[in-house]
Amino acid sequence: MLIISFLFIYLLTACNPTPLVALPTDIPSPTATVTSTATPTVTPTATFTLTPRPTATATPTATTTPTSTASPTVTPTATPRPSPTATAIPPTPPPTQTPTPSVDFRIASWRLWPLALNSGCAKGMHTIFITVLDVNGNLLDGVVVGDTWNNVEEVSGHKGAGKTEINLWANTMEMIIKRDVTSGQPYTSEKSFPFSSYMTTIPDEQMIQAGYCANDLACKWKRENESYYCGGHYSWEVIFQKTH
Repeated sequence: MLIISFLFIYLLTACNPTPLVALPTDIPSPTATVTSTATPTVTPTATFTLTPRPTATATPTATTTPTSTASPTVTPTATPRPSPTATAIPPTPPPTQTPTPSVDFRIASWRLWPLALNSGCAKGMHTIFITVLDVNGNLLDGVVVGDTWNNVEEVSGHKGAGKTEINLWANTMEMIIKRDVTSGQPYTSEKSFPFSSYMTTIPDEQMIQAGYCANDLACKWKRENESYYCGGHYSWEVIFQKTH
């Protein structure tokens, strides 16, 4: 079959040579059709202009975030903050709220009786001088005073208005208020310092204030070398005052 085909072509070319030469002129026509088809393909490029992407630039309209700038309007709410602190201050208690006293009588003052008033050492007294006052500081009679061991008792007013005395021998006493002498009503009271008639238990400051020692060094020397100094001849003073 292949040989027959070649023979057929040969015969055609031999019989009609001119048409075969014109064939090259006819060949470009199909190529022209190809160019015409290529032109439509360019048109789709123009469609890119129709893309809505530029419209997406409307997104800046979404930048409505500047509306959040209204937040500065919140700042005025920070100004009233100091006001609650002023109300947090608790009210001061009224001055009438005074604490109730724990005892009926307190120790208003006490001291070692001065050496000059006690008649010196050789003939010095050995007495506890007691004064009783009411809540306003007035002298108060009819109050029983005694020691904590219940060895001795005296009544204020016995040695003058609001005053009484208890002798102190070779011993030591703590004094308290005990009761009302007329009604028998018991009283509570602070205890006094333990009053003694020997310097061994008397503080240096009391010895100096009363004129028995010039200073701490002199008191120390007396305790170490003359412990019986004015022994049995020390007197005391104590003042009790009612608390209500």
